[in-house]
Amino acid sequence: MLHNVGVLVLGIGSGTTQLQSYLEGDKRYVAVCELGYETTTLDAEGDIVKEMAWDHVQSVFNQEESTATSSVQSVLPKFRGKISQVPPLYSAIRVDGKRLYEIARKNDGSSEENKQDVEIPTRQVEIYELDVSTSLEEAVLRSGVVNGRKYRELAEEMTKQQKKDADDAKVADDAESGTEKDEESKSKSKNKKGKRNNKAKDNKKNNLFTDETIPTISFAENNFDLPQFALQISCGGGTYIRSLVRDIGYECGSVATMTGLVRTKQGPFLLGDALRREDWNADKIYEAIEKNNKDASVQ
Repeated sequence: MLHNVGVLVLGIGSGTTQLQSYLEGDKRYVAVCELGYETTTLDAEGDIVKEMAWDHVQSVFNQEESTATSSVQSVLPKFRGKISQVPPLYSAIRVDGKRLYEIARKNDGSSEENKQDVEIPTRQVEIYELDVSTSLEEAVLRSGVVNGRKYRELAEEMTKQQKKDADDAKVADDAESGTEKDEESKSKSKNKKGKRNNKAKDNKKNNLFTDETIPTISFAENNFDLPQFALQISCGGGTYIRSLVRDIGYECGSVATMTGLVRTKQGPFLLGDALRREDWNADKIYEAIEKNNKDASVQ
């Protein structure tokens, strides 16, 4: 799945026994979304499977003469409260004893007649708050929200280059295998080994980006206009934000994909109080624990 960021609750020492209670309560997310296309994974990492016009959606916010689907904001009331939701195919939910993402990945490498049909069960989830905006708060930006457009552009370029490199390597192998006959046996053995290695690489999903190289939204880019917009969501457990974005796209008379996601709250833990990964060391952790204990005693 796409590189998601934000609040991650970790237990240390005796805190590990309390993790379950810490994970209870509502969650808050900020999702960056784009109308016009839908992918296999419902985020920017997947392959595009649907494309639809979105220009009938005239604005992000309601206008004086807004119709039922003329703005993103106009459809949001239908998604507040308790709603039915179909989780993404690429998710950890079990169906017939298998994770959905395992079924999806197996189908990716299978012919049409060998693909497994799967019916994803609908689930009830609750959306406490749902709002739309055209910019992100500073703390959210600093957490490193993935720039979905740049991600797709760079991933496409890198995939093309990888394919070119693989094709060039195959040509080189073919040329080598056509050398003198007395080296034929050795060459075939080498080619077979190379093919096995290539197959293993093909079967392993490559991570194109690292935490340092993945493209993120900069402060200069923090001003969205259609087809892009941002959602602020407060929800109960089991809610899939990717599915929520997909369904909002449908309600707008188009399709939509989540291109970036930040968890800003998990139970009592807030993004503003979280330690950045580069500060995950003993001194910083103990300092944060002391600060939180002091704050708790004041309250």
